[in-house]
Amino acid sequence: MLDRVRLLFVSVLSSACLASAVAQDREYPRDLFNTAQPVSGTTPFPDYNPYRLDQLYGKRHEVELQMFDVINEAAVRHDPKLKHALNLYGTGLGYVPLLAVAHYKWVFGDKKQLDWLLSEDKRRGIGKDSLIITVFGYMDEWDKTIRWLKQNAEYNDRHEGGGASGEVVAQAIEIRKRLYGAERFEKAWKAAKTK
Repeated sequence: MLDRVRLLFVSVLSSACLASAVAQDREYPRDLFNTAQPVSGTTPFPDYNPYRLDQLYGKRHEVELQMFDVINEAAVRHDPKLKHALNLYGTGLGYVPLLAVAHYKWVFGDKKQLDWLLSEDKRRGIGKDSLIITVFGYMDEWDKTIRWLKQNAEYNDRHEGGGASGEVVAQAIEIRKRLYGAERFEKAWKAAKTK
């Protein structure tokens, strides 16, 4: 009796495995896997490729950085047209775009956003490769952000340039100079006390 139960179990298990293997090798109509079509008019991928997920994930980060740039530019321009979209998407934008959203909200009067950005960057620690530093490059704020940029620059100078962090700080400084003038930047930089 026990042998019959084992034989039946092995038979059922073998059938399930065979069915699974057949399902994996089966060709499916490509239009079954194109959920984005009604939203964005995409065409389905030509075939199944499990490695495509890695490629798409990499593009997602690129898209988040592009959203970050669009939002920062809208903030620099003081363009209120983005408010509706930002309210609509909310936190669904993801962390990187939300850093720029804080800048945008700060421009339109929500001054606590600057404190949030500063505390978020300080929580990670000075001398880190941070997109918040990039946000500070775009901001037309000349007290807290300049001090934080200067503290990061001084830290990086003490640590052989700071590597990626040093590059981010240098880029933020360059952005600030190009947007608001090198003379204005130098004056604020000299006046900033870091100790």
